[in-house]
Amino acid sequence: MDFIAFSIGNIDIYWYGLIIVGAILLGLLINKIFFKLYQEKMEPLFNLLVWAIPSSLIGARILYVIIHKDIYVDNLLNIFCIWQGGLSIYGALIGFFVASIVFFYKNNYDMWKWLDLLIPSIIFGLIIMQITNFMMQFSVGIPLGLDIPNDHSLAEYIEYKYRPTGFEAYQYFQPVALYQAFLYTIILIITSLLLIFNKKYKYLAKGTIFLASILSMAIVRFYIGFMYLSVDKDMIFYPMQWIALVVIVLTTIIYVMKRKQKI
Repeated sequence: MDFIAFSIGNIDIYWYGLIIVGAILLGLLINKIFFKLYQEKMEPLFNLLVWAIPSSLIGARILYVIIHKDIYVDNLLNIFCIWQGGLSIYGALIGFFVASIVFFYKNNYDMWKWLDLLIPSIIFGLIIMQITNFMMQFSVGIPLGLDIPNDHSLAEYIEYKYRPTGFEAYQYFQPVALYQAFLYTIILIITSLLLIFNKKYKYLAKGTIFLASILSMAIVRFYIGFMYLSVDKDMIFYPMQWIALVVIVLTTIIYVMKRKQKI
């Protein structure tokens, strides 16, 4: 798949950027549905996005630089060359949540209720990103055998120019991005049903749906991490697996604390 959708003069418009914009717009539509269900106004959400979007971009760049610090250690000025690419979706989420929490506290909004309402659109965005990664061959899984057409395994064909060094002879790899998109879709469906169910019966405390969704996605990301191709055999876990572990521990601790304090 070609990265460039079209050009306006000397300016290239990339598919990835267009997909992100489309995901944001569709995410807002999902938000509108649940905000209407819970009788919340959409206007504060737009005010939140004014702060959250720049914070997400900063977080995305910072985490990418941290993970790939070897690239920038000899030329620190390249850290600011964001137009050259290099963003982490998980760093963007961290930046988004930091900005959101500050916004909620500053404006006296019910933080846990809002996080519950926002999580479906966040999961949806991650699904779209994973599908995009699959289509553009950004995520490379463990290489599979050369006889895929005969053993009917689910696989992703990687074009020669995108194959990792040392694995040029392999054509098919584990479709890790597709696996994540599928599992995130299941989480999205369950999360949406819980929000609808909880509106009527109010069985779950505020924030429970959000924490459960984040915990589930972190577990998925940690597990799928073992299917990614690693050229460094000395690595125990990928950097994103370590981040997933931290998220798993933090969400568990926060949930236990909320239960004890009955928040």
